Amino acid sequence: MTILRIESLIYGVEDLDAGARYFEDWGLQAEGRGARGAEFRLPSGQSILLRPAADKSLPSTAESGSTLREIVWGVDKARSLERIGAELARDREVKAGADGTLHARDESGFAIAFRRSAAAGKKSAGKKAAPSRMNRPFDPERRARPRRIGHVVYCVTRSDLDKATDFYARRLNFRLSDGTPGGNFLRCQGTHDHHSLFLLSRPDRRAFDHVAFEVRDIDEIMLGGKYMMGRGWKPNTSVGRHILGSNLFWYFHNPCGGRTEYYADMDQMDDKWKPRIWETHPGYAMWMMDRDEMPAPTRI
Repeated sequence: MTILRIESLIYGVEDLDAGARYFEDWGLQAEGRGARGAEFRLPSGQSILLRPAADKSLPSTAESGSTLREIVWGVDKARSLERIGAELARDREVKAGADGTLHARDESGFAIAFRRSAAAGKKSAGKKAAPSRMNRPFDPERRARPRRIGHVVYCVTRSDLDKATDFYARRLNFRLSDGTPGGNFLRCQGTHDHHSLFLLSRPDRRAFDHVAFEVRDIDEIMLGGKYMMGRGWKPNTSVGRHILGSNLFWYFHNPCGGRTEYYADMDQMDDKWKPRIWETHPGYAMWMMDRDEMPAPTRI
């Protein structure tokens, strides 16, 4: 069974209007907005769904307020769905939706689901073709247009980190890229990205942390972040480059819950990669811009 990528993310949101405006400003294409929420689709075919936090059809959560309620993983074929369902049904409830999507819970209690991916049969979601600059002057749109959803981060309690990691690695065939006392970086089989899931270790906290959207390069990160500030949204960090994964980043507070991250230039791994196990965490960032060096927002 091969899990290719994150297929869809479903949020329960208290202020749907603010949530929809946020993702539109983030650079996503809205496919519909109404009383039941909003849907956004990326060029990759992945989607973001916003639903009212009080919607009884959403998976329950131990968190209060707006937050991510379910992550849907895309798989390569129908047989993989059958195998995942059979594997998880050995020790937990698995429900099949009307569209065939399988719904369950991971070892930490987060809602997870699985369905056939729109990327099935295509090239690896982690591989990117090099763009040509021949006779193409740099002429940006002055904002970001994310290409795809790259990874999700959950906080898990420190006592649960090993069993949470083992669940994804042993039961769902995720690969470990880096293991640290602060958390474990895992990638599903269908990507070469350093991680598609990060389990962030916290002393006593189990919660959604953030979702990351890939953009072209540092220019798009800077222009996208500046556009977001101009629309009134608040950054959570300054711009920097992570140590583990090596990706460039800029995080913003999301009214739908947690944070969103623009990222680019992430490390790529295949099955020849030997996981690194760190006794001490190597650090958060190689470099970060000082706050007073950040570009001033431009009101739109």
